[in-house]
Amino acid sequence: MIAIVKAPRDSFKQRHHSAAFAVLEQFAAGLIEQAKAHGGTISAEQISSALETLRGQNKLFDAAWMTLEADLDTVKTRQNVAVRHDPLGRLLVSRFAHQLEGREAGDLEHGALSREILQPFFKVIRMMVGMDMLQEIDGEIQTIIEQHADEEDELRDPTDYWDHLAEEPQVANRLNLVFSRMALHFKDYERRKNWMIQLVNDNMPHGDHAWTFTEEHCVRLLRALFRDVRSALSKPERSAELVAKLGSENVETLRNVMASLDRDVASLHIREAENWE
Repeated sequence: MIAIVKAPRDSFKQRHHSAAFAVLEQFAAGLIEQAKAHGGTISAEQISSALETLRGQNKLFDAAWMTLEADLDTVKTRQNVAVRHDPLGRLLVSRFAHQLEGREAGDLEHGALSREILQPFFKVIRMMVGMDMLQEIDGEIQTIIEQHADEEDELRDPTDYWDHLAEEPQVANRLNLVFSRMALHFKDYERRKNWMIQLVNDNMPHGDHAWTFTEEHCVRLLRALFRDVRSALSKPERSAELVAKLGSENVETLRNVMASLDRDVASLHIREAENWE
């Protein structure tokens, strides 16, 4: 369910405890040898000397480090698999996939989103929308997928499967509900926007480069996520559906949020135009 990854009960903590303890055992063995050679006692100077001897052993921590690297690779693999095979997660990401590096957005230097944003993005979604709603919608989408499992229609086209699924009316309505709930949290738009920027940056699984999620990234991301919410608000029949689901007061809040976002987008376009001059 949207990239919630649980490590095996004993893989990480237990194995790293064992690796670290193996290093301590080597240190203790060196102290014991020193004590045996000096009548069963050992001085503070000899302890320091033993520590310096260990410091000079370049490969001392290799086993512990190899274990750590292996576990980190395993965690990353599980996260990637969870995103690839999790329908709701894939559908949520489909709303801004075009902004990720390597797609039409280009590289990070030209404003693309780092793919490392997926983990903090899912955290933001869980915090704003709530697990109860996400689990309910996830189950509904799974049912829709199963209904199409044996049909020879465009929904089963392996090449464009996710694009077709995201536009399927029943699925699109449920995704729109998720992002409507998320948008309601932006009632205090500036404060919530700054909160989201900080949360994403604090939860980035930084690799070799330290990519930063900026205000510009945030505005572009929100514009993509709330695209269908804005569209629904502009159509009387769809707006009425939102009122039925969320209430008139919440729908008015959504309109105010979209207006604030539109002002940010307009300011962004002005800055871009000035940079081109």
